[in-house]
Amino acid sequence: MKKLGLASICLALLLFCTACSGKAGVVSPAENGSQPGISSSSSAAEVPQDNLHWTNSGIKDGPEDGPGYSVYSKVGYRKASAVFCLSRAKTNLDRKSDGKFINAYAFLGIDVYRGGTQWTNCVDAGLLRSGNGGKWHACANRYLADPDESKWWESSVNLDETHDYRLVLDSSQKDEQITLRVFDVTAGDKMVDSKTLGLYYSKADGSTTSYYDCVSMAFPPDICMDPAGRASTDYAEVLKYNTGEGLYFKNAVLKDAALYDASGSHPWTADRTKDRFLWPTKASGIQYPCITLQSVQKDDEETVNIDLNH
Repeated sequence: MKKLGLASICLALLLFCTACSGKAGVVSPAENGSQPGISSSSSAAEVPQDNLHWTNSGIKDGPEDGPGYSVYSKVGYRKASAVFCLSRAKTNLDRKSDGKFINAYAFLGIDVYRGGTQWTNCVDAGLLRSGNGGKWHACANRYLADPDESKWWESSVNLDETHDYRLVLDSSQKDEQITLRVFDVTAGDKMVDSKTLGLYYSKADGSTTSYYDCVSMAFPPDICMDPAGRASTDYAEVLKYNTGEGLYFKNAVLKDAALYDASGSHPWTADRTKDRFLWPTKASGIQYPCITLQSVQKDDEETVNIDLNH
């Protein structure tokens, strides 16, 4: 979860896309000044929103175990929700040369603060699909957890890939406790999965928590190689090694994103957003648009395309 760098991340097969913030307030859009998510009809939206035009500022280096896009709320929210249109998503997660797989994720998360700008704890919670015939299902990963608990939780409930699902991540019920709920929107918003976990230092009133959403892919350790096939901890080299292998996660649509505080539910509009973050950025040396954003409507809807092919 923490920005550990690829060497540490590659030690965990199913680690999330590392969406937890490194420092607060350090994500910015492309250097031309466009504001992704502000308006889908403004002239700024005509600027391509992809890794060839996007630069993250500050020290936040992002999810180093795969390409992804995240939106971070301001501190003060105690629940978030979003619909993942699983029925519209297209994936190929198996490398064509050797059949090894990559992981795809769509999830919500929480950064927990105890003063200052550095998060203290965090959780990613949402949906995962792995290659080699894997099915979409819920999972969660925490940075800190009770010593007798696993930081990683993975559900055995497989989801219907022709349906859409609403994710709800809730820290409002009790201090240091969160609940992930998964609702089948296609089946009348029926709850099909849930999990309650501890989360150190979170407060039920939202005073210590910032929420985020993320769409990403992640590299398992056995494909953390450079283009020559040697084990590598260099993000750009690992991404190059996995380029041209037929891997993609296209048309990943998150919509109806909402944030909750003491006054109730609010659409996740730009004024409630603290950061937007895309990895890789143009500074990474990846010279093709492997990740693009489309149909961005403020911050309550976005379509993310990840295509690791020229």
